[in-house]
Amino acid sequence: MSRDGAFCVFTALPAYTAAVAELPVSAALAKDMRGAVVVVPGAGNWWQGMLAARAGGASAVVLADPAVLPRGAVESERWPGDIPVIIERPRLRPDVVANAVRARRGSAARLVTVECAGPAAGLDGVILDGFGWARSLAGASLTLRAGIAAPQGRIALLDSEGACSAPATLSATAIGGLRAGGLLQVLALGEVRTEVTVDQPAGLTRVETVTEEGTLRAPARYESSARLALRRAIDACLSNEPAADLEELLQDMALAWALRDA
Repeated sequence: MSRDGAFCVFTALPAYTAAVAELPVSAALAKDMRGAVVVVPGAGNWWQGMLAARAGGASAVVLADPAVLPRGAVESERWPGDIPVIIERPRLRPDVVANAVRARRGSAARLVTVECAGPAAGLDGVILDGFGWARSLAGASLTLRAGIAAPQGRIALLDSEGACSAPATLSATAIGGLRAGGLLQVLALGEVRTEVTVDQPAGLTRVETVTEEGTLRAPARYESSARLALRRAIDACLSNEPAADLEELLQDMALAWALRDA
């Protein structure tokens, strides 16, 4: 629902109150959940937070930078799927992913490699988005063939489904320091080479595509990931078209669970 042409947004997260201020025509802060786009923090048990937002009458949910939940937290109660869910994944922005995939012009990847690093407390979240990048560039769902999990890091060998299946690898390293965020280096190899670098602490995201015609660097994205997620949630409410965000997140999280249990 909207008020004076602007969608109501219920949030206490500073990044989203700033995003609402940057969207004065299409968004306005609300004092309660009913009829509003509700922003659920990704820390803690965000699954129950999303269910509570729906029960409170939310018209859509934005899940902000979700952590990896325990397996039972998600499996205890299914998501009804009757309102849109948009996931903000700052290391896996949909506009940046679209740039990387579009620049390949349909050329299939023969191998995808992902290297990631982050503080031990947040490493699972970085791995989660590393799986998302591998899935996006492979162009298919992934399954874990083999994995090694240790306190210092993880290694995974993945298979992709489909006729043009490409194997993928992921290696993750726990690093010291207290700064939040993570590092991702992604390569998709084949007739076309895609190189993605995400340095979250430095605020750097770079996508380069190498073809026989030369190297193309995708334009920088200056819009905050919170503002992008909020715009996508409003668009989903207006279009009534389902978003694939939650399904993709759960696919990636299933891989994270499998690797953690390896």
